[in-house]
Amino acid sequence: MTAYEEIVNPHEIKNGFWHMPKTFYTIFFIEFWERFAYYGLQAVAVLFFIQKFGLKEHEATNLFSSFSALLYALLIIGGYLGDKVLGFRRTYFLGIIFLMIGYGSFAFVQNVQLLYWSMGMVLVGNIFFKTNAGNFVQRCFAPNDPRLDSAFTYFYMSINLGSFFSMIIVPFVAAKTSYGFAIGLCGVGMFIALISYFILRKNLVKSDNETGQKAGNKFFIMLIIAAIAVVAAYALGLLLKDPALSKTILFTVVGIVFLIYFVVRSKVNAIEQKGMTIAFLLLAQSIFFWLMYMQMSTSLTLFTVHNVRTDLFGINIPPEVTQSFNPFYIFLLSPILANMYTKSEQSGTPISIPSKFAFGLLVCGFAYLLLAGSCYLSDSNGTISMIWLFLGYGLYSLGELLVSAIGLSMVSKLIPVRLSGFAQAIWFVTTAFGQRLGGMAAGYGTIDDTKAVSNFEILHGYQMLFAAIGITATVFAVIFIIFVKKLSKNMQDVIGEISK
Repeated sequence: MTAYEEIVNPHEIKNGFWHMPKTFYTIFFIEFWERFAYYGLQAVAVLFFIQKFGLKEHEATNLFSSFSALLYALLIIGGYLGDKVLGFRRTYFLGIIFLMIGYGSFAFVQNVQLLYWSMGMVLVGNIFFKTNAGNFVQRCFAPNDPRLDSAFTYFYMSINLGSFFSMIIVPFVAAKTSYGFAIGLCGVGMFIALISYFILRKNLVKSDNETGQKAGNKFFIMLIIAAIAVVAAYALGLLLKDPALSKTILFTVVGIVFLIYFVVRSKVNAIEQKGMTIAFLLLAQSIFFWLMYMQMSTSLTLFTVHNVRTDLFGINIPPEVTQSFNPFYIFLLSPILANMYTKSEQSGTPISIPSKFAFGLLVCGFAYLLLAGSCYLSDSNGTISMIWLFLGYGLYSLGELLVSAIGLSMVSKLIPVRLSGFAQAIWFVTTAFGQRLGGMAAGYGTIDDTKAVSNFEILHGYQMLFAAIGITATVFAVIFIIFVKKLSKNMQDVIGEISK
């Protein structure tokens, strides 16, 4: 049984947000609350580590980048459980439970041991949740449905709608109460997601994969997996205590997963091999995007603390709130791009994914060059106007929509549908690798706590970091643009053969 009806004539399909399958809206709403929780944590995590536990800036950025990388690197486990063991729906449910407990426990964090356990619970919850959310979106649509790119863009909009509100609410609550209490509120968001799951469960049952639909009663297996997951959460918490070891394990996992990727590639037919080759090239390109993405919660936040004037109409805005500029732009631009994609598909002149990736990377590079240039306009205190940060986030967010929002759609189109869980996991492993590299890069901009440094020295350090990132991204983007036409044609050939 499938969750969709085969599309005979794609031109007859209505586009727009209000013309999606019912399951899509279920996932959209639950995803809103899950992302509310995660981005609430992201907004304040680095400053939480510094102010509550006395970590140095480079230690705080290192810890959060390790956490973020592991968050994505281990998703292949969730993909396997969803594909082969429990089905999408049951794995998704376990994710909601663990995330609710993990985020909620931050309200009671008083020592570093409990901090690591709470982070471990969030890591495990994300393993269960993330890939299966993306898989549900894909299961809503027939392979030749022209709404797929738009659906993933709207799905991305739900992510950023949730993050927009949390990145404003959580920092303000933290300023009035405490960081731990503010993050604990994210657990309330996951409780709302849990209630939503039960209310809208019938839509998830309809769109579950064959493993989930034919599984029967899996209560005891779910109980065993949950018990193992609790132990794994403790182990992952311990791993976060050792950044060097976590980095080694992460890079080892990345290497193993991509080795598996090429082994799998060697066993599929010729046209599928071609598709997986194109996917790999685009995945490699996305690594640098994720390096830039990680700056948002690390170097850009610390840059804002030290070198950005955050007063607005006499109100002092918490530095963490500036991260909400990103989801604000995403929410603003997503419907425009989604409709553009659908109309271009229906007119017979689609905008290719390689084009989106290459130009997205270019625009992100321009964003960091703008930020580097704005440092020349600093005042006598070594600070710049918040408007430059706002404009930089605007450019970056446009680039993000052209890369990250389309990434899940890209792997779903180029990697065989029978490997959908693995395809989602590959995208997230690439994300993990890029984010960990981003955390390492962010360390070059942080201050040396052992020396007295002026605000201008701090400004110069971040200027050099942003300039290096911007120049490198621009150069890579130009190289990829040269090969866009060839990649686009090959991708079109692959999708045409698969859809026959």
